[in-house]
Amino acid sequence: MKRTPLYEIHLDLGAEFDSYSDWELPKHYVNPVDEYKAAKTSNVIIDRTYLGKLRIFGKDTIDFLNRISTNDLRGLSPGMGIGTVLTDEKGKMIELLIIYVFESREDYQEVLALLSYEALEKVKSWIDKLVITDDVRLEDVTDDYAIISAYGHNIHEIIEPNFKVDHRHFTDISKMPIHNFVRGFAFDSEVVLARTNEFLIPGYNLIFKNDLSVEMWKLLYSGGAMPIGREILEMLRIEAGFPAYGKEITQDYNPLEANLGKYVSFTKGCYIGQEVLARIDSYNKLQKKLVGFIMERDRGKGKVREGAQVYVNDEAVGKITSLVYSYGFQRLIALGYIKINHAVQGEKVEIRYDGEVSSAMIVIPPFSI
Repeated sequence: MKRTPLYEIHLDLGAEFDSYSDWELPKHYVNPVDEYKAAKTSNVIIDRTYLGKLRIFGKDTIDFLNRISTNDLRGLSPGMGIGTVLTDEKGKMIELLIIYVFESREDYQEVLALLSYEALEKVKSWIDKLVITDDVRLEDVTDDYAIISAYGHNIHEIIEPNFKVDHRHFTDISKMPIHNFVRGFAFDSEVVLARTNEFLIPGYNLIFKNDLSVEMWKLLYSGGAMPIGREILEMLRIEAGFPAYGKEITQDYNPLEANLGKYVSFTKGCYIGQEVLARIDSYNKLQKKLVGFIMERDRGKGKVREGAQVYVNDEAVGKITSLVYSYGFQRLIALGYIKINHAVQGEKVEIRYDGEVSSAMIVIPPFSI
């Protein structure tokens, strides 16, 4: 199993570990309920070094990525970031990439792409297959860089005093657009500081060489940010309705079904899968939709598992893709795909698994208490 450079720190903080893909990562620390409350009301940090990281470079990089993914990357300049989806010829999803543009000169371009670790080999193979005559090269830097994600409405107040940038007039990182970033320094080492909001909580991805990990973690922790594990991160993800690779992001679904329309351009021209997605959008042909489910208390005592079927009036209409017990709702909540005519807030459904039945109600994400 792989471990991040912060493994010993996590041990000292009382972490209980769990496996995720090839990684041994903190599931939670001493009190997961407190972690959840802190994520909702205060400032938190999580070690996300396990994310895949690809350096993509060469003079055709941005044009190439624009031709193989859904969003419009034209005109991006250094310091700008964007989410974009790799799709196949049928418009189905391969993976969601978060792209950070480091260089965009005519003679040389360079980006860093963040993605799921589980998707890494698939994405590398997909890109390698599509590079023919383009000047585009790929380097897997997953093991070279650490990532700490920091979330909270006041988290910038912990980061700013310790983060130095060359831009003389750059003072308020909280006003950066989502996915945009700045390259600066902490402890005399380079740090990429990028805005993020995937869980509907203001946040930043801090990306740096592995040997800076302990100092960066201690800085944020001593500033009052509470560590959280992947258990709470998954809870936040499902509550936000954000799709994950291997669950909601698979080649069974397209980005419009996954509520990733904000990462799809209908004006930039051709890319792989563009014709299919354009037809779906133009002719209102969406067949299914990613929705949330909240299990009703004391209604049915059946099992609920990922992969369980969703029924309305004895008709199979969907499938559960992600499932977690929410400390906020005090019950099981889930994400899943359902036929579009049943994607209605408050509609009652049955969840069937292994011959047992549970009752649930549809929620159009994000979940709210």
